[in-house]
Amino acid sequence: MICMKEPEILTIDAHCHLFNHEVLSWRLLADFILSRIRRRGMQARLETAGGIGELKRIIRFFRTGLMDTEDIYGKLLAEGACNTVVPLMFDLDYCMKGAGYSNGFRRRKACKKNIKRAARKEWAALRKELDELAAHAGRGERRELGEMKQALRRLSGKTERLSLGKRDAFRMQEKALLKLAAAHPGRVLPFYAVDPRRPGNCMHGPDGTIDISPLTDRLLPRLGGKGGFYGFKLYCPNGYSPTDPVLMALYEYCERHGVPLTAHCSGGGFASFSPSIMVHGHVYRNGEVVPHDGVLEFRHYRLTDKLRVKEKAELLNHPRLWKKVMEAFPRLRLNLAHFGCRDEGMEWTELIYGMMEQFPGLHTDLSCITEAPRLREMREYFLKAPEQVRRKFLFGSDFYLNLLFLDGMKVYMENFRNTFTEQERHELMTANPSEFLGLP
Repeated sequence: MICMKEPEILTIDAHCHLFNHEVLSWRLLADFILSRIRRRGMQARLETAGGIGELKRIIRFFRTGLMDTEDIYGKLLAEGACNTVVPLMFDLDYCMKGAGYSNGFRRRKACKKNIKRAARKEWAALRKELDELAAHAGRGERRELGEMKQALRRLSGKTERLSLGKRDAFRMQEKALLKLAAAHPGRVLPFYAVDPRRPGNCMHGPDGTIDISPLTDRLLPRLGGKGGFYGFKLYCPNGYSPTDPVLMALYEYCERHGVPLTAHCSGGGFASFSPSIMVHGHVYRNGEVVPHDGVLEFRHYRLTDKLRVKEKAELLNHPRLWKKVMEAFPRLRLNLAHFGCRDEGMEWTELIYGMMEQFPGLHTDLSCITEAPRLREMREYFLKAPEQVRRKFLFGSDFYLNLLFLDGMKVYMENFRNTFTEQERHELMTANPSEFLGLP
């Protein structure tokens, strides 16, 4: 008698990232790392358990990002609870567009040199401060601090060797994900990042028509394309409106063909460094969604300006802007990621929840919610939701960006398992994302 092995049940991480060293460039070093280190005096922070913990997280983040894509994927599988992942691309080049980092090779080279000099100084200062702490620590603590110092020395050397690379590393990111998806069919389901400003994403006809076939051709054949992508990723704080005409044309196609999209929608994350951007569509200003077609000026755009992300999130990514999109395309299969979480309160979360009740296609995910109390608050929305809304909540990790906020992916999964029951996890990790992705 032949025993048939039961097929493995898919468990899906619907929001993760597998950025390698080609994405973790000197520009990301400038934005996400140095700004965190400089936020307040490092010596004072290292003298507390929280300061040591944050330094460990930065080390862990860099170690992961300097790995190859295949190894990063393996790390996620080993530490996460899912056997299937949805890696989302990110257009870092256009996040930096207009900020002085990409306006000519000489300027980029000088900027890179300055950033590397600053990074070298920060790494050296951290090692010195670890030595000072070790001088007054016990044997076990000295050993731990010594290991951290050696890790910093190795990371300093590796980040020093990060190449300037080509003007646009975006295509290398695309190739790496497609290669990984081909090596792991049905287990790696990549989403292509769309920025309407990027040349080659569309073609404008003389009669005002917009040809988005360069984008849709990247999709799987079952979605009308010729490529290997399962959907699209949007990140509007990088410098464009959700109602940009190129995107509106894309939404029409995606609604008609059942193509899923994931859009960043929280108060944190990345944002453009540019002091001004040409924006087409709508913006959210003074409590209203208003048309805008021209240059949009920003008050906050410098690296260390704490309001830079908040300002661009409000202007370019407010949930009411997405409501405008959903009113035009109510069955668009759109995931507003992070459930609108912000430090300023629950307004965005409430708006997204109400829109999920109103629009059949709208989803959300619970990615990068790293604090257990906040995750329990999100569960309350999940539990009170009527069945048709409950089916639109998705599990996501935001790996490996979430490593900056907690002590490893295993901690993230432990929080999730301690918050949701086994049946609830099945809904969030299997049934709901399978429907969102259109999987059989």
